[in-house]
Amino acid sequence: MWNRSSDEHLARLRVIGIDLRRRLGATAAAIAVTEDQVAATLDHIACGRPHDAARLQARAAEARQFAAQERDRAAVYNGPGADTTG
Repeated sequence: MWNRSSDEHLARLRVIGIDLRRRLGATAAAIAVTEDQVAATLDHIACGRPHDAARLQARAAEARQFAAQERDRAAVYNGPGADTTG
């Protein structure tokens, strides 16, 4: 049986869900930026350490791949329907 209290509770849950999606999207985007910075740093270090360059560049590539995954995740959380209330 639906009543006003139930409707208010559902509305509150929708608002909480929207807020969580936004926060998750923002977090994923921030992680992507950080991973891109890590990759750039590793590439920079690789330039000065030729004996470690291959390993460092491989780690940089992994960081870029993770950044891409996080950007995709952010797009899902922030994409169409993220603000849908009903």
